[in-house]
Amino acid sequence: STSIMVALTKSTTQFLAWTASKGIETPLDLNERSDGSRYTTAKVDLDNTSDILQIPISACITSDSLDGLAERLAYERKLESKSEFAPYMDVLPTLDGGDNPYLATLPRFWESKRLERVADSGQLERRMMNDARKDLDQWALACVDSRANFLGDGRYAMSPFLDMMNHDASIQTRARIEEDKGFAGSGDILQLQSGKNYAKGSEVFISYGNLSNLDTLVDYGFVSDTNPCNVETIAVRMMGQQPFTLTVYPDGSVDAGSKATLRYNLATPEELEIFSTIEKGTGLGILAKPLSDRNELDVQSFIASTIDEALYETKAGAAETKDDALINMYLSARQKQFELAI
Repeated sequence: STSIMVALTKSTTQFLAWTASKGIETPLDLNERSDGSRYTTAKVDLDNTSDILQIPISACITSDSLDGLAERLAYERKLESKSEFAPYMDVLPTLDGGDNPYLATLPRFWESKRLERVADSGQLERRMMNDARKDLDQWALACVDSRANFLGDGRYAMSPFLDMMNHDASIQTRARIEEDKGFAGSGDILQLQSGKNYAKGSEVFISYGNLSNLDTLVDYGFVSDTNPCNVETIAVRMMGQQPFTLTVYPDGSVDAGSKATLRYNLATPEELEIFSTIEKGTGLGILAKPLSDRNELDVQSFIASTIDEALYETKAGAAETKDDALINMYLSARQKQFELAI
């Protein structure tokens, strides 16, 4: 990003005062950039076992489901200054400009012309259709999708300050809930451990989980060209067969499920006879290994041609989107993974 660090806005200063009043404790500073984005830095040297954040659960907005959390967030926003979370509401990203307009970077809010430039065999479009929830407040849903965390006790939370830390897939962030001991009266506390050594003044990251580039693009509006968790998918349709998804892993390997499906779909009647002699329900295990040299050659040829076709589309798309850094990085990373697979 070309944006630079700037002085904290009034709303952020008020938010930090509110977090202190709610019992949120951290050895981190919250910083802002000129584009409205925020990031955290270490006030002191931290080692990989340091607690980097303590948040009383009472300071979080919680629900038993992500849908419920979106509804709760929309309700708190409608309360405006009457909400006990008002200072937190004031620093959440907006859809209409404001101090922190990054929600507009999420593909769900893009214009159709921009979406049409994403040459990923319909992967992004399918994901967005699956995730769409028109019955919910779209601002609240976008905030929840991009900021909520799972508490481990079956609940989801919007956790103030935690949701302003940036993602690094290589970090093993550890979270735990310290149950209320009774004497302090502060209730249960969410504690976060760094998982990495940080020098004073350096940016502190957390891991949002094992997310692919599609995951981070859809829910967070960014991608990485060095994502160790990235997987790429291709929808496969064959005449007279159920559609399935072929998955390419970071090392270029293809998922075992796709190979098994193709072994079955491309088998001759003779090769399939083995299934009629096996007890029902155990036959699919046979497909974990090649059925025959002929069948395996067909399977590998089909996989290669499928990936090659998707690679051709992705490569052309990347070449045509050099003026759109986000789409270009997304397609370029997909291209690299397919080249590795081939």
